[in-house]
Parts: sequence; structure tokens; C-alpha cells
Amino acid sequence: MPVRYICKNCGYELYRFEKVGQDFYGVRTPSEIKSIYGGKCPKCGHPLGVPSLSEIKIALKKKAVLATS
Repeated sequence: MPVRYICKNCGYELYRFEKVGQDFYGVRTPSEIKSIYGGKCPKCGHPLGVPSLSEIKIALKKKAVLATS
């Protein structure tokens, strides 16, 4: 399951971490993402911040069910 950082104003995907070994650094922190973009969303210009625990969403992938005839 990927780790995604999304702008809470416009929904723009700021960063996606798909798998271990993707890059040298591993999963970036919200503070690192904020500093990469200079503190603003590149799409809408909304100020980026560190999310509170209530803003973090965890969703599980649903398994595909194979139909048998």
C-alpha cells in the first residue's frame, strides 16, 4: 500500500512512496515534503503544514474476489 501526501486544499498528490527500495531516503516525513515545496502546494499555493493525527487517513486495499463458475 502506498504512502501518499495530498494537499488538503486541492487534492494534488505531493508525494507517493510505493515500495521499499524506491529511493535512497525511504518514506519522507511531512516536514520534508513541506520543505521540498517551499511550504506551499505547487498547484494551488495553499500553505502546507504537518497534519494532526485526526487528519491522517489509513485505508486498506480491498482484495479482488475471483468469481468461479
